[in-house]
Amino acid sequence: MAKNADAKRIKILEAAKKRFAHYGLAKTTMAEIAQDLSFSKALLYYYFPDKNRLFAAVMELTIDELLEQSTISIEKAKTVQEAIDAFLETRLKIIKENYNVFEFSYSLRADMPPDLECVTPVLFEREIDQVRMILENGVATGELKPIDDINVTAKILLISMLGMRLGILKEFKNLFFPPTKEEFDYILELQRKLSKIFIDGLRG
Repeated sequence: MAKNADAKRIKILEAAKKRFAHYGLAKTTMAEIAQDLSFSKALLYYYFPDKNRLFAAVMELTIDELLEQSTISIEKAKTVQEAIDAFLETRLKIIKENYNVFEFSYSLRADMPPDLECVTPVLFEREIDQVRMILENGVATGELKPIDDINVTAKILLISMLGMRLGILKEFKNLFFPPTKEEFDYILELQRKLSKIFIDGLRG
C-alpha cells in the first residue's frame, strides 16, 4: 500500500513539474494536473492539500535534480576551475529547462506564499555547500592555498556569480520575462570569467 501511494505521489510530482515548468504557478490549475493524470481532483488533494504545497514539492524535486546532476559533474572534474565550470553549466541547464519552477527563487515578491518561502532558501544553502566542497578539494590537493573561512569564501563566490543574472537582465532590459538563449549564454560566459578571476586569486 505504501509503495503504491509513493508511486502515485511521484506520478503527481512528475506531471505537475511538466505543467509548472511550461506554464508557471499562476497559469496552472489542480484540475489540469488531475486531468493529465486521469486522476480525480479528490485524489490529487489527498496528496497535496493545495496548489502552493504541490508547487513547493515540485521545487524540492527539481532542486534535488539540479544538485544531483551538478554533483556528478563536479566529481568528474580534474581541476577547481573545471569543477566550477561544471557546476555553473549544469546549474544553468536545469534552470533553463525549468525556469518557471525556479522563478520564485529569483523574485523579490512581497506576496510569496509561506510554503515557497520555506523552500527557496534551501537551494542557495545547498549550492554554497557544493561550492565549498569544490574549494575544499582544491585546498586538499594543493591547487589552492589554505582558506581561513572557506564557508564565507564559498558564499562570496556564489553570491558574486549569481548576482550577475540581475545585472545582465537589466543590461538587456529584461527583468520580467524568462531570459532568452542568448541571455542565458551571456550569463554563463560572464559567470565563468568571474569565477576564473576569483579562483586565480586563491591559488598558492
